[in-house]
Amino acid sequence: MTYEPEARPPQHLTPCLYTRLAMLVDLHTHTWPASQCSEIRHDEYVERCAALGVAAIALTNHGSIRDNLALAPRLAELGVVLLSGVEISTILGDFIVYSPDLEFLDSLHAEQEPLHRREVPDHAAVVWAHPAAGGGRSGSSYYRGLEEMAAPLIDAVEVFNGNWPADRYVTAAERIAAGLALPATGGSDAHTVAAIMRCATEVEIAVELDGGGTASTAALVAAIREGRVSPWRAPPAPRQTDRSTGRVRRSLLGRRRTGEERCES
Repeated sequence: MTYEPEARPPQHLTPCLYTRLAMLVDLHTHTWPASQCSEIRHDEYVERCAALGVAAIALTNHGSIRDNLALAPRLAELGVVLLSGVEISTILGDFIVYSPDLEFLDSLHAEQEPLHRREVPDHAAVVWAHPAAGGGRSGSSYYRGLEEMAAPLIDAVEVFNGNWPADRYVTAAERIAAGLALPATGGSDAHTVAAIMRCATEVEIAVELDGGGTASTAALVAAIREGRVSPWRAPPAPRQTDRSTGRVRRSLLGRRRTGEERCES
């Protein structure tokens, strides 16, 4: 977390000095039972956030905010801000909708029609999740040209996803983001505890030096819409040699999920 003081145009009658707070935030996680495909229980989620020392994390379950309501106060006790979002699966792929308006998020469904721009309020931001991997629940597939249909609906593209780390998925997502001139984000898409923070996003949040602001879903939405985000991912898991066979294997931390698990991402 770094602080870079800067002078910005006054937003009030009295000029204020602002700073940009750069935070590394996992913008794509799932918990059970809101996401039945997740293995992460509430206690495990809280314990992992505490162990990692995160300042904020986004919970983006499939069409449900019930775990957000349960976990927000528990994380707040530890000084962790829970950012709210919902993942929806459509014929165009999967999208994560972030908003501080939980009533609006609660109106979304795990599987539904894509949200048209007129249906997205100003307090929300939409990120195209793992675009080249297609839709998890909807079963939709990516094909060249799909981005032209998705472009009017989104504010950013997720280029780093913990469940789709292969170069072909990352390269395609980066090409889509660059071609549409949209910001890029990263998220672990965690369904297991060990996966949390495998990928994340550096978010620059403008706050007043007098303490007049902090991390929040509203601040996240503004950062995404204004392009004050950049993707990050952890280094590859170390390769280990099985002494009994001489074969190289990856640690469990870096394992790929099975096809059945992946379809729920």
